[in-house]
Order: sequence, then C-alpha cells, then structure tokens
Amino acid sequence: MTSTTINPREIRQQLGLNQQEFWSRIGVTQSGGSRYESGRNMPRPVRELLRVVHVEQIDLARINREDYQVIQHLREERTELYDTLRAAAAAHEEDAPVRPKHAHSHLQA
Repeated sequence: MTSTTINPREIRQQLGLNQQEFWSRIGVTQSGGSRYESGRNMPRPVRELLRVVHVEQIDLARINREDYQVIQHLREERTELYDTLRAAAAAHEEDAPVRPKHAHSHLQA
C-alpha cells in the first residue's frame, strides 16, 4: 500500500471528526496529522494504524498481546481453523446490526 491509496483528510471528513479527534486515536498529534493531510509522506505504521482504526473500525483497546499471539499461531500452524474462524466472523459481521451512518464501514484503504 502506498500513501496515495489512502486519503486521511477524506476519511476524517467522512467520519465527521476534527483533526484532534481523528489523529489522537492513533497516537498522532493534530499538527502531525495536518501535515499528513497536506500531502507529507505518511510512514507505513501510521498508515496501517489509520486503516485499522478508522477504516476497519477496530477498537485497539480491545486487542491485547495474547489475542495477537493466538491469531499468529492460528495463521501459521492451524490454517484451516483460521480460515474457518475468519469465515464465521465475516458471516457474523454480515448479520450484525447496521452501524450508524457516521461509522462509514464502506471506506476503502
């Protein structure tokens, strides 16, 4: 993914957040976020955090190291179980209530 495939200003505006609200959720200062929105090259870790938090709408506070270790183990050692669980999670997401309009789950990275 390159920095041109994600437009942070557009995503922020679609979510209806000001710069402080938007950038602070991923640990970036408002002034730093403003520079990224103005075209400054965004480091890959920042792009990934932006994608995970604001596009995928994943609450990082709910994920811990142990969760991550389980996911890695399943991906590497139990591929078939990992694929089954991913399919079940996707089906569950489709059955979940529709998110409020401001969540914009359709945003693409």
